[in-house]
Amino acid sequence: MKVSIAGYNIDSSQIALLDPQKATPESISAAYARISRSEKDIASLRQEALQEIIRSRKSNQNIIFEMGHSSIAEHAVFNIDLVGISRLLTETVQRSRLASFTEKSQRYVTFHSSFVIPEELAQYPDLRTEYIQICESLFAEYALSIDALAKHLAELNPGLSKRDLQTKAKEDARYILPLATKTQMGITINARSLELLLRRLSTSPCLEAKELWTELEDQISAIAPSLIRYTKGDAAAFQMPEDSVPNTSPSWADELPHAQLLDASANGDEEILATLWFEQFGGEPTALQEKLARLDDTAKKQLWNQLFADLQPWQKMPRAFEVMQLKYLLQLSECSWSQLKRHRSATLIRGAYSFDCPLVIPKPIIICNREHIWQDLLEQVRRFRAKLDQPLQAYLRLNAESVQVLATLNLRELYHFSRLRSDEHAQWEIRLLSDQMVALAKPHAPLATALLGGKSDFENLNPDI
Repeated sequence: MKVSIAGYNIDSSQIALLDPQKATPESISAAYARISRSEKDIASLRQEALQEIIRSRKSNQNIIFEMGHSSIAEHAVFNIDLVGISRLLTETVQRSRLASFTEKSQRYVTFHSSFVIPEELAQYPDLRTEYIQICESLFAEYALSIDALAKHLAELNPGLSKRDLQTKAKEDARYILPLATKTQMGITINARSLELLLRRLSTSPCLEAKELWTELEDQISAIAPSLIRYTKGDAAAFQMPEDSVPNTSPSWADELPHAQLLDASANGDEEILATLWFEQFGGEPTALQEKLARLDDTAKKQLWNQLFADLQPWQKMPRAFEVMQLKYLLQLSECSWSQLKRHRSATLIRGAYSFDCPLVIPKPIIICNREHIWQDLLEQVRRFRAKLDQPLQAYLRLNAESVQVLATLNLRELYHFSRLRSDEHAQWEIRLLSDQMVALAKPHAPLATALLGGKSDFENLNPDI
């Protein structure tokens, strides 16, 4: 065996010291593209690609775009800093499944009065002035809420440090912030996923997204022109005619967050066991499932106890757990949605923006007698939003406003989700949501779901089922 590190990401300031004709990820893509059709070893292929950049680019273009082998572009990986973009724009960026994101957290960082003012408002000075005033009012209330919450928490927890008090206060005060709030994030993304992101940005009606499209397209094309070509999308082809289906307004649960299980795979316990057996010993899956279904409860429990023996909270469940599918309708705040959307292995489809939805107001805000202030601010926001074109209205969505999400995930992903989100360190709202999702799943596969729950509760979960 011979293992070689062919490349890795380094800071761009170090790349700038290299030969710009060779410091490009295109050579890796071109070399790996030739592996399947060449007798030469990989090291030789990489050396050839480095020495012949022009030829490598032509090879990439032919293989990726003419022959359609787009996976070659996945060998080129970019690290991208995004600074000063709105939380609204992160919704578009973070839809990319095969990418990694780390964003400035409103849970841990204090946000000062910094928000995106849409370029579209430049031609409407009165609206622009009112927009700024409303955003400044929201940030002012955010600061006042932090102070009020910190004082309240200090009375309940006199032993907490000032830093811990501030952190816990920010966790709830951030619900009043708008999606216009400026943030920053780091992205690690391959060229194929980046091309898809560019297409998504190109179809956005917001000028902020188009500005990001231009910046990314210009910079990436200068570094790796052979890897990205189709950067403009056509959203119109996928739009539903407005009058094709009778419109219905979303109904909201009395208490949020709220999870409703719409569908679940039948006979999940037996199907997972049959799949595990098939994977290890072969056989006919349907016949195996029928045979397992005929076992008595004691025999089934013994099988599951053997499977769960020595399981650790950091371990992934076997892939066989993916055969059980669960479909939920989730109702949660924008604040909680920003965490849910990071679970990109699940299928998460957010409903269209609803601007008459209820607020999710943290209980400490109510205890501190600030709920009426928040409601008054929401009414101001709603009156002003009605004056804006629809694409701009979302900039003034509050973190506390509700969203609906259709979520389809398999049991393996639910295990991963609950380990993180039902944990004692999880944010309170996403934890409530996770606990509901777990409770709804358990009756449909009581044996396979026996160890669902947060990492902090793992030792208390009973594997002896």
